Amino acid sequence: MSPSAEAILRIALVAVLAATLSACASDRPPKPQFLAASAPAPGSADAMEPINRSVFDSNQQFNHAVTYPLARAYRETVPEPVRDSIAAFTANLNEPFVFANNMLQLRFAAASTTFGRFMLNSTLGVGGLIDVASTQGLARQTGDFGQTLYVWGIRDSEFIVVPVVGPTTVRDAFGNGVELTAQIFLGTILPTATATAASHVGTVGTVTSPVASLDKVEQMQELELSSLDFYAMLRSVVEQKRQAELRAALRESPLSALPGLEDRSGAEGEPALLSPALSSPALESPALEAPALPVPDPLSPPAADPKPPAGEPTHRGWIVVARPQRGE
Repeated sequence: MSPSAEAILRIALVAVLAATLSACASDRPPKPQFLAASAPAPGSADAMEPINRSVFDSNQQFNHAVTYPLARAYRETVPEPVRDSIAAFTANLNEPFVFANNMLQLRFAAASTTFGRFMLNSTLGVGGLIDVASTQGLARQTGDFGQTLYVWGIRDSEFIVVPVVGPTTVRDAFGNGVELTAQIFLGTILPTATATAASHVGTVGTVTSPVASLDKVEQMQELELSSLDFYAMLRSVVEQKRQAELRAALRESPLSALPGLEDRSGAEGEPALLSPALSSPALESPALEAPALPVPDPLSPPAADPKPPAGEPTHRGWIVVARPQRGE
């Protein structure tokens, strides 16, 4: 089977799966009006923001028409243990690519952990359906070619919103394309039996990956409901999470000791958060739940400010919650 025919088969399988799951969703929400269509935020560093917001608005229309109903049907019809098994199986299929990028980044400890995870989950974990490795202390590692490019020195990359795929950067989008091309190339040079098996595994991964992602859509819905500007909020969340992964990988790589490849961000720990909503879609800012301040009586003299108890810090306005440093 040629790579082009294989790609067409994968797309057809995903389309059939989407049509099957969409039949389970009986109610469709009315077409919403999105806050992403508002004017760009002042002082934004997003050079492509007008185009990104336009694509983002189209993506949200697709999400409300297709993705959200599919995710709701998936959660309501598929038991949680089955959903966990699908997520673990999909992650296990991606472990060889994680291992390869760990090696390219010279993160040998992470590569060893990834290799151990893949072997353990593929055998005792019934082909990856059960994440046995996590119960044995082998945590899942990060690793993709976009991350590898970052470790190699390509740090600054433009933020973009890709149709259907969503928020990413030029570097990460290029990295995804390289991994897809490498998968197709390996299928052409491997022996026939191995290439056929790899093709079948790739087809299964193409189908299960979007299904596993449906289980995470609820978090994005909660974030949308709690956001005044969903585009700006989602961009902040995505960038913070991605930067944490990239800088963690750079710290683990000996390449960071080379001149020109060190971490030039100037921060030792993770960035502080101005609102818990940036780290968890289910949480809201404490300022929104704070009781209203009493209105002073204009006829009575102002009362002296009560002194705070000894040992307790005072604050005004936003509370800056700093993440703990490593080793604390």
